[in-house]
Amino acid sequence: MNKTHLVIGSLCFLLQSCYNYGPTHTPYEVKPQKHNLSPPPTKIVAAPLTKNEYINKAYKEFKSSLQEAEVDLINDSIKILFPKNILYNPKEESPSSDYMYPLEKLSRLLKKYTKTNIIIAGHTDNKGKQEMNRAISQNRADKIKTILIDFGCFADRFKTFGMGDISPIADNATEEGRTINRRVEFIVLYRDEK
Repeated sequence: MNKTHLVIGSLCFLLQSCYNYGPTHTPYEVKPQKHNLSPPPTKIVAAPLTKNEYINKAYKEFKSSLQEAEVDLINDSIKILFPKNILYNPKEESPSSDYMYPLEKLSRLLKKYTKTNIIIAGHTDNKGKQEMNRAISQNRADKIKTILIDFGCFADRFKTFGMGDISPIADNATEEGRTINRRVEFIVLYRDEK
């Protein structure tokens, strides 16, 4: 036997031993086990809320969450006013107060209660011409709408109106009353889905 045959024989032996695992065995048998588990509980789905139930539920949460706002339930709608947070200087279209945090809180609630539409009504005091007041109040409402959209509310839920000076809530004869009258109001309405 020469060296080459010896090397080839050794290689064959090595290869054979690598692939020889010994006798084959029968696969392990897995016997199915029976478990005495109770059936899963049936899911209880409540009936959808009616329009009044939905608005009442929203009203309670708006009232408790928006401490800085006046929140009133009027028939089947919610009226919201921020008398100390959304304030305007005369003839200005952007609030002169720290209004972003209250609007962010309002937007979170509006995003939760998606079955609602929102009317934003801008108002002025009685100083100046009616046409100018109506334009200023419309721009006030539009600017607030833009902020709420920037916070993630859908634009198609909003309608804005410029009321001018036709709906005062305080006496326009005093500076304090005029300050109160320069405002925006929110009306939250149930949206009937068709």
